[in-house]
Amino acid sequence: MDYKKYYEPLVAVHSVDFNKCFYCGCEASTPDYIPPISFIHDWRDGSRDAEFIAVPACNECVDLLKKHNTGTLGERFDVLKKLLAKKYEKAVRVYNMWSPEELEEMDTAFQISLSAGINLGKETVSRLRFNGFDYEVDGSITRVGKARDKRYKVFDETFENFKQALEYASHTYQIKKSRLSELYFENGENFDSAIEAFHRSLEARRLLDAIEKPCEAFAAQHNQNRNLVIREVKKYLRADENLTVKEALDKFYLLRVKEKRKN
Repeated sequence: MDYKKYYEPLVAVHSVDFNKCFYCGCEASTPDYIPPISFIHDWRDGSRDAEFIAVPACNECVDLLKKHNTGTLGERFDVLKKLLAKKYEKAVRVYNMWSPEELEEMDTAFQISLSAGINLGKETVSRLRFNGFDYEVDGSITRVGKARDKRYKVFDETFENFKQALEYASHTYQIKKSRLSELYFENGENFDSAIEAFHRSLEARRLLDAIEKPCEAFAAQHNQNRNLVIREVKKYLRADENLTVKEALDKFYLLRVKEKRKN
């Protein structure tokens, strides 16, 4: 059965948007049917919201959406953006990490490889920012506002894009861009939280070094198991916050080494 006849075409209002993919702004090549024709039997009884429209789209967006059974344009638009971001996550990361000036310092082969990634990442960012266009369906016009520019804050500084914010934060707080980018997404997409998390991890590492190195020396001197000494010393320190590492080791010596030798 030809189900396509049940779908109303979504048509761009302005000529500049003719033949554009509604989802990403690339050249449209095929309609995306909402809800998908492959799932149409799920929507026949009308118990769920379904718009039954044919949306101009590019082949890639249609392919990314083919397994998603959504019935409205808004839902489908949001799903597509997430899928597109996931597919090109590495390219976007490369685009955010490297600048043309940094590429000039590398050998030719590496320049070519990274340049391709940067260009793909830049294109993806543009597609992700595309917010659709004003359209008409069955005589009814819907206006689509321009996507609001997202601002990125690094404490009291504000930046127009993620790349600028990452550059500034990395340089100012002496954190590698790759690590800072990971922390940004691990901490609710917030640079302030990412920077604070990095410094907490540094402090934890310093504290660990302050414990481990004396414990390792103690273990070697007294022929003890390194991991056992570290574990017990940490336990002593947790039990008494006023205890120093040296005092904790003295306690271990009295309880575990001296007593054992007596016996």
